[in-house]
Amino acid sequence: MIVHIALILAVALAGGLFLLLTGRRQRDQQRTRLDVNRELYEQRKLELVQEREDGLLTDNAFERANAELDKRFVTENSELEQLHDQQVGRNIWLPAVLLVVLTIVLYSLFGSWSLQRQADEAVQALPELGKKVLTNDNAQTTREELETFALGLRQRLAREPNDAVAWLVYARSMTALGQLEQAIEAYKKSLQIEPNRIGTLLSYTQLLLQTGDDSMMPEAASLLRRVLEQEPSNQEGLSLLGFVAFQRGDWQQAITAWELLLQQIPETDERYQPVATAVADAKQRLQATELELTVTVDVAEASKALIPEGATLFVYVRAAEGPGMPAAVVRQPVTEFPVTVTLSDANAMLPDYRMSQLNQWQVMARISADEQIDAAEGDLDATPVIIEPATTTVRLEIK
Repeated sequence: MIVHIALILAVALAGGLFLLLTGRRQRDQQRTRLDVNRELYEQRKLELVQEREDGLLTDNAFERANAELDKRFVTENSELEQLHDQQVGRNIWLPAVLLVVLTIVLYSLFGSWSLQRQADEAVQALPELGKKVLTNDNAQTTREELETFALGLRQRLAREPNDAVAWLVYARSMTALGQLEQAIEAYKKSLQIEPNRIGTLLSYTQLLLQTGDDSMMPEAASLLRRVLEQEPSNQEGLSLLGFVAFQRGDWQQAITAWELLLQQIPETDERYQPVATAVADAKQRLQATELELTVTVDVAEASKALIPEGATLFVYVRAAEGPGMPAAVVRQPVTEFPVTVTLSDANAMLPDYRMSQLNQWQVMARISADEQIDAAEGDLDATPVIIEPATTTVRLEIK
C-alpha cells in the first residue's frame, strides 16, 4: 500500500520537475534573444545621437529615425514573445497530458478508489469466506483469504462497532495472521461490549498465554476466574487455570484445578494421562517447597578469639554447581555458639530462585565483619557441605 502511494507521488514529482525545468530552459532562451535585441536597440540609439552631433542628421530627421527605431524595437519584442508562447505550448502540452494520464492510471490502480473497491469486494465475500473460516472447512484457508476475510470484518465493524461477536471473530483472525497486538485490542473491545462471554474470555486467555510474556499471567488468571465463576466445571477453563498457576509457581492451585478436570474426563480420554502427569509434577514441586533444612553452626575453640566485635553470621544454601548466588539465606548477629537456624524457600533472596529448584544443596556458613555476605579478608568460614535435598539436618563448624 505504502509502496503504491510512494510510486504515485514519485511519478507526479518527476513530471512536475520535468515541466519546471522545461519551462525554465525556454524562459532562459527567450531572455537571451530579448537581451540581444535590446543591445542592438541601445547601440543604434547611440549611433543616431552621434550622427546628429556630427551634423549628418537634422533635428527633424533625428526625431523621425528615433521614433522609427522605438517602433521597430517594440514590434520585434512582441513577435519574439508570441513565438516563445507558441513553442512553450508545443513543447509542454504533450508531456503535461502524458503526466496527467499516467497519474490517473496509477491512482485508479493503487489509489483510494482501488482500496475502496478491495474493501467492497471483501464485504461481498464475507459470508462465503465466513463459512470456510468459521466452520473449519476441509479446504485449507489461505492467508490471502484470511486477509480478505479480516478486511471485510473491519468494514463491517466500522458500520457496526457494537457487535461483540464480530470483534471476537476479528480477534481470532488477527491471531491467525500473527497480528497479536491487533488481536488483543479486538478482544478488549469485544469484552467491553459483553464482559462475561465465556468463549471470548477463553480465547483471550489462550492468546495471552501464547505471547509467552510472564507479565500477562495475572490478567490471564483474572480472565479464568471470571469463566469459572460462571461455570465452575468448565473443562477448558480448569485446564488453562492449572497451566497459568503452574507457570506462576502456584503448585497448589495447579493441582486443585487439574484434579477437578481429571474428575470430569474418563481415563480413556487422550487428555487424561498428560493432565495426570502434570498433577504429579506439581505435587513433587509442592513437596519440594515444603522442605526445611535445620543447620547447626559451631565455632572451633581456637577460632572464637578471632571473631570480630559486632560480627554477622550468614548461613546459606546455594547450588553445588552453577551460580554462587544463595538460594536461601539467614542473617543474624553473632551470639553464643552453637547456633541453630532453619532454611527453606521462605528464605529465598529472589522469588524465582529457590532451594526447591536445586538438585543438590551446598550448605555454607560465614562470620563477616563488614555485614556483607560476599567473602572478604578477615571472614571466618565453615567447610561447605554438599547434601541431597531430602536431608533435613546438617552440622557445620567454623575453624
